[in-house]
Amino acid sequence: YYTPHLLASFITNRVLSFKRDFQHILEPSAGDGVFVNCIFENTHHSISDFSITVIEKNKDELIKINSIFEKNPNRNINYNPLEGDYLKLYRTLNNKYDIIIGNPPYIAKKRLTDSQITESNSILKNAGLKGQTNNIWPSFLVSCISLLKDDGIISFVLPSEMLQVKFSEEIRELLKKTFERIEIYTFNELLFDTIGQDTVIFIGFMKSDNKGIFYSNINKIEDLQINNYSLEKNDLLCDNNYKWIHHFLSQDELELISRLRKNLNLVCNFCISKPGIVTAANDFFIVNEAIVEKYKLQSLVKPIIQKGIFVNGKVEFDKNDFISLKADGHPSNLIYFHNKIISKHSKHNQAYLKKAYRKKIHKRYKMTVRDNWHIIPNLVEPLDAFFFKRSHLYPKLIKNSANVYVTDSAYSIKMNKCYDINSFIYSFYNSLTLIFAEMKGRYYGGGVLELTPSEFKNLPIPYVSINSKGFNTFKLEFANKTNIEEVLNKNDIHILKENFNVTDEELATLRQIRQKLISKRTNKSILPLNSLSHT
Repeated sequence: YYTPHLLASFITNRVLSFKRDFQHILEPSAGDGVFVNCIFENTHHSISDFSITVIEKNKDELIKINSIFEKNPNRNINYNPLEGDYLKLYRTLNNKYDIIIGNPPYIAKKRLTDSQITESNSILKNAGLKGQTNNIWPSFLVSCISLLKDDGIISFVLPSEMLQVKFSEEIRELLKKTFERIEIYTFNELLFDTIGQDTVIFIGFMKSDNKGIFYSNINKIEDLQINNYSLEKNDLLCDNNYKWIHHFLSQDELELISRLRKNLNLVCNFCISKPGIVTAANDFFIVNEAIVEKYKLQSLVKPIIQKGIFVNGKVEFDKNDFISLKADGHPSNLIYFHNKIISKHSKHNQAYLKKAYRKKIHKRYKMTVRDNWHIIPNLVEPLDAFFFKRSHLYPKLIKNSANVYVTDSAYSIKMNKCYDINSFIYSFYNSLTLIFAEMKGRYYGGGVLELTPSEFKNLPIPYVSINSKGFNTFKLEFANKTNIEEVLNKNDIHILKENFNVTDEELATLRQIRQKLISKRTNKSILPLNSLSHT
């Protein structure tokens, strides 16, 4: 996916405005040569005595870049085109570079070759990082840092996961230690519509008189062209190990939530949580009543919730809810083949298994690593509640009164002794906890919030005990709400103000912080409270 010219032009001009005496430039993933072109647009009238190394795997693209130099003849420019995989070539580069610039590829581990994974892991290890390769862009970034001069500058277009996901935490720490000045530019619009991936501009300065980490949030990409943006320093964000994606929160706001957080225990203090069931083929293993009847699967099925959408607007899922779910024709039956020998199953069961062979379900990767492809391993028994790891306007924590199983779209929860599930769920729904859900989780281009198991376990909870009558009242109010704000406004007063001494002014600030976080994640302006949907 090629970098828009406007974006490449801004990055090039920004870097060259700080580094006018450069000698060596590297573009490690040249693509169609947009950055090379922008360098010429910036420098061909004034600066000519430099070398530029470009690396590109695609021969046809490298030919296009060659034509850029042919159109810009200059005897004092040393052009060094290299065809091949950067990860195989970078160790052969002899220069240290004043400027490294570009848009490295974003390729998930499952799409990398074994040799690319090995090389990427080696790069991370050599930099003192413990993490393993999840994507290829960190290996580009980390290895390019090692190729910079002591006063060099690097600028990359990177996925926004660099600012927020757990596996990037080590990368962020490395950047803080390496660069005296860092600039991060985030955007309110997708720069690459076709991939649905939020992206950011990263600029790292090895040396700078004005040190620190500076952030800017860009409303429209065109604002870069007219310099309609400002950079603001936010040291507290980094000092508290908050994710960089939340740079738009003020120092006062960060100080407030940090102070309130110190008085709270974490989710992991109250309960244990386990991943839900991984079937590896929900379309085969989770079926509706019609399929159960057709193939006589009654002796093999267990009740299950497949998706969070099936429990919208609830804090408790009971047996009547499950009956309604089945009656509506939703897939709610988990097929669990008990016997390891397929031939022992009835002819109806055999007929259903043959469907899998026709669709080649048994050849899917996770099936091939099982001892018996049709036996689902590690069946986690129904527990007290489930928490859906993905959400929209607020996370879903639901009491499992129906005693149903849940897929890996959720985490199963079992309460520790001395704590009860009713009080835990009630206490979860307050503005402070939901703020930390926003800040600890990560989000995607479409605004979906996701919390990993460790992120969920580390959410702070202002735990308040309530009795059964109190929970039933809360459950009814939750079900009848127009929006989640109605629930939070009441819970905040009882939980945070009356039990944790949070003032009215602080409550108002917490609500504003949460609104800011949600509006940023969903790329929407802050909505009036009465317009928020509960779905």
